[in-house]
Amino acid sequence: MKPSVLRAWPILGVAVLSFGIASSAQAQDTTRSRDTTRARTTVRSSQQRIPISKRESRGEVDLNRMRADSIARADSIARARMEQARLDSIAAVERRRADSVAAAEKARADSIAAVEKARADSVAAVERARADSIARADAIARAEQERRAAMSNRYLFNGSGWYLGVAGGRSSPMDDFDTIGYETGFNLTVPIGWHKPNYLFGVRFDFGFDKFDTEPVAALASDSDPRVLSAAANLTMRLPLGSNRFALYGVGGGGIYNFSGYGTGSPLSGFLGNDILDNNDENDEKSITKFGANFGAGIEVGFGPAAIFLESRWVNVFANRDEDVDLDEFIGSTAKHLRWMPLVLGISFR
Repeated sequence: MKPSVLRAWPILGVAVLSFGIASSAQAQDTTRSRDTTRARTTVRSSQQRIPISKRESRGEVDLNRMRADSIARADSIARARMEQARLDSIAAVERRRADSVAAAEKARADSIAAVEKARADSVAAVERARADSIARADAIARAEQERRAAMSNRYLFNGSGWYLGVAGGRSSPMDDFDTIGYETGFNLTVPIGWHKPNYLFGVRFDFGFDKFDTEPVAALASDSDPRVLSAAANLTMRLPLGSNRFALYGVGGGGIYNFSGYGTGSPLSGFLGNDILDNNDENDEKSITKFGANFGAGIEVGFGPAAIFLESRWVNVFANRDEDVDLDEFIGSTAKHLRWMPLVLGISFR
């Protein structure tokens, strides 16, 4: 580069710098002139004739701007606080509503749970009561079965209805049997029968032994006491009184009666058909069997497999003595029947 050009560069830089400074000063003067004019116009419009310098006008404007900014910030802060308070209030209301709804829902759930628990407890209690009732019923049934089994084992005939007994008491001659000279003796009876507790009718077989005392008048002919062995088949009828353990019953039937020990010359021998006028008569029988009938009644009290009974019967034996043997000459008018009545107390086992 030429030396002349190099020397011209500083001059050109100073010129450019001067032009820039002049332009900036002119711009500032223009700005100041405009601001002064605006300030004066503002003063005149407010009809105040207070002279305001350019510096004071700019400071007032800055102060007003700062004041406006401060007010705006305060208003913004106040609005923000009010908005925050409103939002907080809304949030509090929502929280309270949510808490109220939650409390109501919890109370409803608790109520439903309580009702369900009460229902479940009630159902469980009913089921327990039913199970206990069934258990008690089963226990009672088992106890009854065990009792019946025990009673069946205790029964002589396993509760089949059969029974066996023994009884004893007095046996009193009646009518002609008493008239021809015989007194009250004793009786032993062994009944064997079948009668179900709930049945009205049953059967019984009686095996008996009677012995009668001879009066002094009859003893003149024969010093002996007649004996009677009997076997009878009877029908029984049982009527419970209040319970099955206490009952009245009736008995009646027929059988055979074997007389012995009366002496061939005794009045009873003649009554049964022997010839008492001929003591050496080979046809005289020392033991005679006759047919007879009996009927009577009794009362029975049961306890377990046993029962105590008190019974009286009327026995009628058909003597059917021979017409050739006439006792009327000796003891007056007589019939052809022997009658007596046993009264016995006994016990039976089923």
